[in-house]
Amino acid sequence: MWAERNALGKGALSCADGMLYCLEENSGTVALVEASPNGWKEHARFKLDPQTTIRNPQGRIWTHPVVANGKLYLRDQDLLFCYDVKKG
Repeated sequence: MWAERNALGKGALSCADGMLYCLEENSGTVALVEASPNGWKEHARFKLDPQTTIRNPQGRIWTHPVVANGKLYLRDQDLLFCYDVKKG
């Protein structure tokens, strides 16, 4: 439906509660974007920190974000992150 320059590079995503949870494969940047045909409306952004030390320097983060029971799960090789994303 839309394309935004400089919004975020390639990566993996999941959709839950009308939002896209995007994980950029090179930098580990995570963006929360409204799933709308009206354009890129970003609600939050952060970078995974720390990041794994065992990934090949040319490697990428390809694991898809998972949203379950109000929690966002992200994985980078040997590291697992969990964030509370439930509303209100």
